[in-house]
Amino acid sequence: MSRFEGRVAAVTGTTSGIGRGIALALAREGARVFGLDIEPGGVGEHIECDVRDAASVSAAAHALLAASDGRLDHVVANAGIRGSDTPAEELPVEEWDAVLGVNLRGVFLALQAFGRPMLAAGRGSMVAIASMSGNRVVNVPQRTVPYNTAKAGVTALVRSLAVEWGPRGVRVNSVSPGYVSTPLLEADAALHAQWLPLTVPGRFASVEEIAAGTLYLLSDEAGSCFGTDLLIDSGYTLR
Repeated sequence: MSRFEGRVAAVTGTTSGIGRGIALALAREGARVFGLDIEPGGVGEHIECDVRDAASVSAAAHALLAASDGRLDHVVANAGIRGSDTPAEELPVEEWDAVLGVNLRGVFLALQAFGRPMLAAGRGSMVAIASMSGNRVVNVPQRTVPYNTAKAGVTALVRSLAVEWGPRGVRVNSVSPGYVSTPLLEADAALHAQWLPLTVPGRFASVEEIAAGTLYLLSDEAGSCFGTDLLIDSGYTLR
């Protein structure tokens, strides 16, 4: 397939996991991919970017447009952090700020900065990586209040931008992964054993499946999707 041949895509958080998988999938389908991350080592042409910092995100947007002769077709706001397993009543406000700073503020700053040239061009599509957490379920037994809150905010942000920017040619949607099969997840045998029976097929979603759903929403095939939240969770939230 070459749905993205000649297209330019920006993906935040590409050094590992879902972001890396999405960037690889876009590249395989012909896109020129710019990986935006604090550290090098991700997929595509690296641009240093701290999504928590508005000036850094703005500088990254300008650098990308300079390198791509002003073209930008697709954006994936993926960068995120988990946070600790701290009870809410003991949670330091600094941790709350850190998690929401990356997972919600960072998503907004990325969509805002890269959305401006798309709006000026009157075309483009964007996907934010949300989560089933705080949207359809609350994770147990781990305690992840700031993470859940941020991810619920992402879906509300996406719906709001979809209404505001859709009529101007820019589609905005989200993907909500459930538990995804990664070395980090499978290293925690106790939680792995607790969650796995709650999936319908008896397995977790793969990074490749999350990437495939993301590419669908980015593609022209999803031209009628505005504010759609695509849940990919192996049926976990059905239980």
